Amino acid sequence: MALTRDQIVDAALEVAGDYGLGDLSMRRVAGELGVQAGALYWHVANKQELLIALSRRILDPSSGAHAWPTEPREILLDFRSRLLSVRDGAEIVAVAHADSPAELAPVPQLAAGLDGGHGAWAMAQAKVLARWAIGSVLAQQTAQSLTAAAPSEQTTAAAVEAQFELDFQQGLICLLPGATGAQEQPSPESA
Repeated sequence: MALTRDQIVDAALEVAGDYGLGDLSMRRVAGELGVQAGALYWHVANKQELLIALSRRILDPSSGAHAWPTEPREILLDFRSRLLSVRDGAEIVAVAHADSPAELAPVPQLAAGLDGGHGAWAMAQAKVLARWAIGSVLAQQTAQSLTAAAPSEQTTAAAVEAQFELDFQQGLICLLPGATGAQEQPSPESA
């Protein structure tokens, strides 16, 4: 049976989920597939291209995820959820966003939902919002890793998750005042 790009991306996603991005290598992915690392290079030129393919898999509705919402607030909540669904998801997607942010979800979806999606200004806003969301999730995933490595009575995984959820909701209120409607501002006591 011939090796396919989809098989490589599936194996890389599994390695990233099991071991984290720090231990994701072409050699480890090849080992998961039972092939030599050189066999991967027929399908992906390098690790950066593999990370971009992984990002697309995490974010692309054609890969099994549900379609993107149309409202900016809902798009950002969905984006956050997709990033959190994969270990080191924010770090993986950050690589692809650094390479081609205008082409990778959710930037086009956000631009379309912001001010009618007209012009360079909507695209600039969309890129900034996507980068903010990536940074927020990256901080959360880092905090969760630190908490898992050295748990304490004061900092539990649930407390970290609740605090970052609150921070994200407050960030949406600050960054998207028109998109939050008449929602009540979350209070720190609710975390």
